[in-house]
Amino acid sequence: MVLPVIRCRAAFPLALSCALVLSAPARVLCAPAAGVNDSTWVDHDGRPIPQPPDWDPTFYAHQFREVATEPLSHAFDIPDKLLFVARALGAHTRREAVNVNAFDEVPNSTWFTNRNHFRAVPVAELRMGPDSTLLPSKPWTITHTKHGGMSVGFQIKDADGRKWLVKLDPRGYPQLGSGADMVARTLLHAAGYNVPHNEPVRFQRGDLAISGDLARGAKGEQMTNADLDSMLTKGAVFPDGEYSAIASLFLTGHVLGSPSLFRLRPGDGNDRYRHPNRRELRGLYVISSWLNFWDTKDADFLDTFEATGDSLGHVVHYILDPGSSFGADALGPKMRQDGFEGFIDLGWIAHRFVTLGFVTEPWRRARQETGIPSIGRFESAVFDPGNYAPGVPDLAYHEMTQGDDYWGAKIVASFSNDQIAAAVDAAHYDDPRASEFLVRTLIARRDKIARYWFARMAPLDFFRVEDGALRFHDLGVDIGLAGARAYDVEIESEGGSPAANRVHLPDTNLPLAALGAAASRVSIELSIRGSGAKPVRVELARRGADWAVTRVRHG
Repeated sequence: MVLPVIRCRAAFPLALSCALVLSAPARVLCAPAAGVNDSTWVDHDGRPIPQPPDWDPTFYAHQFREVATEPLSHAFDIPDKLLFVARALGAHTRREAVNVNAFDEVPNSTWFTNRNHFRAVPVAELRMGPDSTLLPSKPWTITHTKHGGMSVGFQIKDADGRKWLVKLDPRGYPQLGSGADMVARTLLHAAGYNVPHNEPVRFQRGDLAISGDLARGAKGEQMTNADLDSMLTKGAVFPDGEYSAIASLFLTGHVLGSPSLFRLRPGDGNDRYRHPNRRELRGLYVISSWLNFWDTKDADFLDTFEATGDSLGHVVHYILDPGSSFGADALGPKMRQDGFEGFIDLGWIAHRFVTLGFVTEPWRRARQETGIPSIGRFESAVFDPGNYAPGVPDLAYHEMTQGDDYWGAKIVASFSNDQIAAAVDAAHYDDPRASEFLVRTLIARRDKIARYWFARMAPLDFFRVEDGALRFHDLGVDIGLAGARAYDVEIESEGGSPAANRVHLPDTNLPLAALGAAASRVSIELSIRGSGAKPVRVELARRGADWAVTRVRHG
């Protein structure tokens, strides 16, 4: 029996028995374990529908809402402050994510596919990137200038007729954005998100030609050779004179525009969950904090309509542009406060005002200067997983619960040292210092995230009924952050008394005899002995002579 693997620092990987898998493809969600109902592992949001109308949230309206309107509304929202106080006193005031199945997981959907935390993505696949290596064949014909965003670039048609968007790395920083994009995209895809096909590329001036229509200005835009030469002066150059860039293959299907993280897409009958209540968008906060993917506004996502050939199809949701990750920005190394403060951070503004400026912000204490042009500013020592600040405060992040945080941390913790090194290898950094530094820093940030969130929510997971016991995994032990430890169990039953209301376990196996012979349903609360982490609740029901796990909840 092949079992999914989470991560182990030791020489041998530690299998997680969340599923029965018989030589399944590496990126396919494993079947639920024996004793687990499997009816809710797919969210059927890819049902055929007519094509929705093209629609984009207004960029500046989004920026104003997320940077000013929403923070100010929360700042002056008295009920919101009362709820904050109630949460500090232990009250549960936030709504749980609406698209979570009975086992506290996000079903596969057009937004997200369970990958690494269910079945380890092979190291060889991570080293290759999210999909097969495909580079734009030369020569390239420039068909359009790049519109939107801060980076400089252009659209091309390669020698095989494929369309790509090429974005130049900033002058003086070869592989800064292109390397960050490749590594972050590889890890985001392995985590479960949809990403486009982007490849770091090198090219010479002689590889480029301007299309006749663009040179003549036939379609309302024009580029001359002088314009192109001027543009290239803003791009990064390798010592051999080649330019450094990222090339993004145009997505299949019809581009509908960016989704709104505030509202549903008009005309999409499959888009039925309010986006801030989706766990994969809430939990992205933890994953983004690991990568310092600080620019997660609406425009960094994209929806396409994939037709089925009969005038119907469905919408697919992508994370579009993770190039502003680690220490990178479109114009050079990220600003020192990126990841520590939002673009307009009312909390820190008030803090500086109250203290008359006599405060040392965390980003001032952080040693972020790596001295590596292809990395920029990045660090792990001052990084605080609970106070990570994206540039724009996504509404989904504001709605996070402990269950969402734990889910994101579980995914981050699932990446092994070798997997991280393989994802970094996918960028093919010229400077060996870049690969070594990025691997070391991502490992340190991963461990900080696991320690922080697992100390708040007991990392007990992957429950299954097997060999006369309820078995589970302690992820903190599995990944080497904790030694062997004991557990406390409280049992409530329906239809009969349990053999004991409280059980102390020396390991991760609860004998089913403890549930009682007459009980038909039981609710179990498991905690780690001596830990302040919040317990996990598991429900079981009889299925004939056997027991089955029917519900799991973290938080």
